[in-house]
Order: sequence, then C-alpha cells, then structure tokens
Amino acid sequence: MKKKIRKTLILAAKLIVAAALLALVISKVHWSNYTGPDGIERQGFATTITQADPYLLAAAFVCFLLPLFILAFRWWYLLRLQKIEISLREVVRLTFLGTFFNYVVPGSVSGDLVKAYYAAKHTDRKVAVLVSVFIDRALGLLEFVLLPAVVIAVMYAVGADGTDRLGTPAIIVSAVLTVTVVTLAVLLSGRLRRFLRVGKIVSRLPMQRYITLAGEAVGLYGRRPAALAKAVGITFFGQTVFVIGIMLSAWSLGLDIAWYQFFLYIPIIYIIASVPITPGGVGLVELLYVAFFDVGASEVLALALTVRLIPMLCSLPGLVVALTGPKLPRAEQIRAELAD
Repeated sequence: MKKKIRKTLILAAKLIVAAALLALVISKVHWSNYTGPDGIERQGFATTITQADPYLLAAAFVCFLLPLFILAFRWWYLLRLQKIEISLREVVRLTFLGTFFNYVVPGSVSGDLVKAYYAAKHTDRKVAVLVSVFIDRALGLLEFVLLPAVVIAVMYAVGADGTDRLGTPAIIVSAVLTVTVVTLAVLLSGRLRRFLRVGKIVSRLPMQRYITLAGEAVGLYGRRPAALAKAVGITFFGQTVFVIGIMLSAWSLGLDIAWYQFFLYIPIIYIIASVPITPGGVGLVELLYVAFFDVGASEVLALALTVRLIPMLCSLPGLVVALTGPKLPRAEQIRAELAD
C-alpha cells in the first residue's frame, strides 16, 4: 500500500513539473503574427502550423519511421550475438510495441521493459535479453552524443560563426561522452574491471546469480569488438536519419535554422530529456527546444509539438501489436517474471 502511494505521489509530482514547464513555454508564445524586438514581423504559433509544407512533413514522417526499422535491426543483431534466436519480424513488432509505450503511454512500465519481457518469452536466457536491451540503449546514447561532439570539433577547427555559444553544449557533451565511454569500457573490458578491482565491489552485492549471468552476457559482447563497431555503424545511420527528420520538420514550418544546429542541439535536448523529470519528457523537451533554438518561441514550440506528434503516429503499429498479442500484465508481474 505504501509503495502504491509513493508511486502515485511521484507521478503527481512529475505531472505538476510537466504542467509548470509547459506553462512557462506557453507564456513566451504568440499565437498570431507579431513584431519582434528587432522590428521584424514574425510568425505566430497558429500561422507556423497552418502554413506547414505537407511534402516536407511527409518526408519527415518517413525519416521518423525508417529509424524504427533500423534500430530494430540493431537490437536483433545484438540478440544474435548472444545466440538468442528471435526472428527479425518479431523483433520489429516488439520494437514498435516498446516505442508505442515510450511515446504514447509513458508510465511505470517503460517500452524497454515491455520489449525485454516479450523477448524473454523466446528464450530461457532472460538476463541476456536484459543485457542486450541495456547495451542497445548504451550504444544509442554513445552515438547520439558523438554527433554533437563531431559538430563542435569541426566548428572550432574551421573557426565557424557561433563558437562563442558552444561553451554549455561542449560541457554537456563532454560530460555525457566521458560517462558513457567509461561505463561501456568498464562493462566490456575484463582487463579494465580487474585493474579497477570491480569484482570485489560486485561480490558484496546481492543477487549474485543474476550478476554472474549478466557478466557472462556482457563478456560475449566484450569479446566481439568488431561486431559492436558494426552495431555503432547501424546506430549512426538510424540516428542521422532521425535528426534529418527533425530538420525537415523545421524547414516545413519555415524555420530559418542552419542544418548543423540540428546535429548539435537535438542530441543534447534528448539526452537531457531522458532524465525522468516528467512523463515522456513532456514540458522539458519543449522548454529545451525553445532554449536552444533562438528563432522565436512561437515557431519553435510548433516544431517541438510537430516532432512529438509525428513519432507518436509512427509508433501506432505498436498499438496493433498490443491489441493482437497477449495481454500485457501488471508492472510488478513483468519485473517478477524477468527476475525468475
């Protein structure tokens, strides 16, 4: 009972934070055309939305849909490295199901947990499935933070305009990149774990059986660096297409934003928004868009809502999977079965 009350209070707090952040963004929005401080007439939110280019929006839709298949292939590839035989078709179905839970019904059960639960039905190596989901996410984060790192390095190298504004992004990218690389290095390198004496720390933790199984699964990846490099390549392609989708969405709305800013700021926005401050990052994502893209809050809010809506539409096949497949049990049952 106390656990349920605590979860309810946490959810209520997150909803309050989301509402406050959305209210802050909306307070900066002009709904109709207005004259900016520089004396130039700018588009309001309504005008920006209604004048969107349908052809560019359709192209953006394709760019949001395609990465789902690419990332499903990456997870299927990581599962095969663990010698877990699940058909690519089933992995695609589970990817759409997990994406649907992430985008449309964010709550106590994450899309990753839903994917892992159903994938574990195909094998008795449930811990290895969980490890594959974790490595899948970690590689995605690594690649996502490498995109802005490359942009920042190139901008400094060529002396491009705007480098004076790169201080905060550079700090964020450096911190996340360092943590991600170190974490992956420790996980995948047995030699490094022995040097850091991680084993002694881990030996004091509970659930040693699961830790041992997880270590064996991680070890399989650690012994296949070339295969992991291929997975990173798959990730790079998928996330590049995703960012292009957001860029096309912005251009469809008539936003005057240079192409490189999308590859610089979009990864940073979603890395920060991955912190579970609000359900699905609602409010936080919109605020970050307005903070990073300096072209007017009205136009940027239109972009933020567009790139929230299109992925939700792309994830709707996951609803079909949810309705036609086995009924999803309660969160407690999912966690209990995965722990068996």
